[in-house]
Amino acid sequence: MSEAINRKRSIALKDVARATGAELTGDQKSEVSDVTHDSRQAREGTLFVAIRGAELDGHRFVEQVMKQGAVGVISELKHPKDFRGAWLEVRDARAALAQAAAAVHGDPSRELKLVGITGTNGKTTTTYLVAAIAEEAGEPVSMTGTVEYRIGAMRRKAERTTPEASDMQRLLRQSVEAGCRLAVMECSSQAIDLHRCDALSLSVAVWTNLTRDHLDYHKTMEAYFAAKRRLFDGSLGER
Repeated sequence: MSEAINRKRSIALKDVARATGAELTGDQKSEVSDVTHDSRQAREGTLFVAIRGAELDGHRFVEQVMKQGAVGVISELKHPKDFRGAWLEVRDARAALAQAAAAVHGDPSRELKLVGITGTNGKTTTTYLVAAIAEEAGEPVSMTGTVEYRIGAMRRKAERTTPEASDMQRLLRQSVEAGCRLAVMECSSQAIDLHRCDALSLSVAVWTNLTRDHLDYHKTMEAYFAAKRRLFDGSLGER
């Protein structure tokens, strides 16, 4: 959301390593101003998180992002001998993406009343209802969901129900800087399972319902339930 206020922030690599529990090797002195797993977004000051997905392995783009100005890489792999730059080895790259992004953007969820809404059905409706109540009371609202992402009066079409962790933390920081005090977000079970909601400090969590769905991803109702339960068990905000 380029229209939103977005003041440049940066933190030391060692602070990112501390936030993610990473083993930091190579460059120790550079500052990190952004975090991404998307090689196309990498630029000067960016820390790139190499994630091995179902179709693409982020490690294929390490050389490319370094040429674009990235300061280093977060990975589950050992530091390659021929790699120059910061290398942060972690146990889980997806979890580290959320933790690093929260650290770099100054833990914006802690500066907001953040409402997370999950459930098989009703997430979008409930999100709009909460946002409408707040707006009627004169509160500028940040909202992310299936239909759109909003920061006050600024809107854009949603790319997915729950943004990737790095995008989510960036949106929340922009929301704080735009004067929002309340943020409402849809939290899909897949997003929770993929750590997109990690490192968020929720003020309120809402569970609308649980019916038989999304078993192509979760395989069992027990796994589906367990994913949604993470929104309530206190583990999302852990570092």
